This record gives sequence, C-alpha cells and structure tokens, in this order.
Amino acid sequence: MFTLSRRGLLAAATIAVPVSALAGCSSAAKTPGGTSSDTSASKYMVAPKEGKLRVGFSNSFAGNAFRTQMILELQEQAAKMPEDIESLDITDANNSVEKQLADINDLLTKGIDILLIDAASATALNTAVQRAQQQGVLVVSFDNAVESEYGIVVNIDQKEFGRVGGEWLATQLESGSEILTLDGASGSPVNDDRLEGAKAELDKAGIQTVASAVTDWDQAMGQSAASDLLAAHPDVKGIYSQGGAPTLGAITVMEQRAMAVVPISGEGYNGFLKKWKQLKDSTGFTSIAPCNPPSLSADALVIAVKALRGEDPGPAPAIELPVITQETLEQYVRPDLPDAFFLPTKLSEETIKKNYV
Repeated sequence: MFTLSRRGLLAAATIAVPVSALAGCSSAAKTPGGTSSDTSASKYMVAPKEGKLRVGFSNSFAGNAFRTQMILELQEQAAKMPEDIESLDITDANNSVEKQLADINDLLTKGIDILLIDAASATALNTAVQRAQQQGVLVVSFDNAVESEYGIVVNIDQKEFGRVGGEWLATQLESGSEILTLDGASGSPVNDDRLEGAKAELDKAGIQTVASAVTDWDQAMGQSAASDLLAAHPDVKGIYSQGGAPTLGAITVMEQRAMAVVPISGEGYNGFLKKWKQLKDSTGFTSIAPCNPPSLSADALVIAVKALRGEDPGPAPAIELPVITQETLEQYVRPDLPDAFFLPTKLSEETIKKNYV
C-alpha cells in the first residue's frame, strides 16, 4: 500500500491503492449535479456499468505541493465511495507526453473502467482518449484538460479566473498605469486562458503590461522573476500574478527592498493568504484570490461515477469558481498549516492533520 509521508511529494511512478486501504477518511463533499439522458447521443459517454469500478488516474506530473494535495483529495473521495470504487491506480508521467501515453496504455491494459487525466498536452492525448472511450472506458480530464470530444472536461473557467484578477487589478490603478505579469507555465492551456481573461480587462482599462516572466506557479521562480523584473521596472504600479506562490515571492522581494507593496492579485495558496492577512491587519493591504482548487480531482471522480451509472453530465459540467476576497479572507486562511497548502479544500481535518500538521 502506498502511503504519503508528512509534507512529502509523490515520488513513485505508479501508485495502486485498493479503496479499502483508503478507508477512514471522512468529510462532507459537494456532489456535482447532472441529468439523465440517452448516452448513445454523446460521444464521451459509454455503456453504463454496475458494480464496483476500477479507476485509473494518469497524472502528467506529481512534482509540486498542488499535485500532492490534489492526489490526497482524490484518494479521500474514493474512500468515501466504497460501494462504487474497487481500486484507484495512479501514474506519474513526469511532464512527458510520451510517458503519459504509455501510462494510459498501461492503465487500459489493467482493465480500468474510469480514466481520469490531468494532461501534459491539451491535444497530444486525443488518440488515446478516443481509444479508451471506444473500449468502453469513461474518460474525464480536469485541471489541464484534454480537448477531445471523446472525454468529459471538469474544470473551473480559467478565463474567468483571469478576468476576476484582471478586473480587480484594473480597479486599483489609473488608466495608463504600467504593470508586470507573473505567468504560469509556458504553453499551458491554463496559463494562456488566465492571461487572456486578465488582459481583456486590463486592456479595457488602459493598463499597460511592460514585462512578463514565466514562474511555473512556483514561489522560488516567482521570487526570482519578480526580483529581475522589479530591478528593470521599479516604477510599475501593479502586478498581475495568476498564482499565490509567485505572489508571495513577489511580495517578499518588495519587502526586502523596502518598496511599497503594489497591488497584486493571487490565488488560494496558504502562504500568500497568511501574508495577505498580515498586511491587511498592519497596513490595510487588499488583494483578491480566484482559486483553482485541488479538489477538482474529487469532483472529477464523482462526475465520472455518475456518468458510468448512466447520468450524462454534459461534455463540460460547470464547476463554480471560488474567489477569496478582502471580506472572506478570514474564512479561508489557515495560520495553523504550512504555506504549501491550497484553499478551499474538501479534505477532512483528519487527513489534513496526518499530512500537514
């Protein structure tokens, strides 16, 4: 049985976990809704199945705290569905499309009923997804989704994520103000959609982006990028950041240089939320944090099971975008937990204490 060490990152290439080994986790979970329909009309649906289901999760990589928590959220959700889930098999492609294709083939060979995917590419897995669906395997991708009519996509609206942050930043600045952007991973659909949503609002308000840098949503990379960008552009009036960890890195740079902390957006990264609260209490600092919760994995599993029982959720069932605001910050921030924890979460306090305290 695989067990996750306290605050550790997943290192194993493949994790096979019987649901019985996950039992003992208990917390209330939101069950996304759906409607019953004729599955034959939808290319992403397969023939309904009864009995316990075997689930495979093809993860593009497991090398950061977000993905670690995402897997915990998935494992806990599976444990709450013992009548539906027989086993959960997890693979790690280490950011390689070729490895992820091989992982998917291996999972299909094992006879899974449900294939969950967090993709290394939006399009390179399309053939594998179609093959899985034609073999009667229900495919659901989430977070970094696969653009295939043969799979269901479970995601927040990433363009709306960007729009919310961009709109907020525009309200803090005057037309003609110059800003920096701290981006995610180059070429990622999530990164591109967030930027598109943010820039639409910023352009409309007359805000000018003078420089940008890739951060991979990582705090150290964000801090390094902010250091270089602020050295070259010390008079910018704001920063659009699409990740809470890079935001915390940028704030660290500004504080180290005794600069005024300019308006900057973030995400539900606990380290940023703690810093936001500290600055809010001491200086009145304001921000906003649209969130891409790791619990998308749990939502994806619930939707997949319902679909395999014959309930068609549609090709892209809506998942509400959580947004942490100045008024709701205290409801989410967790001073008792490490920086590398993401809010909101569906994890039980038992699982949180076991893995993060």
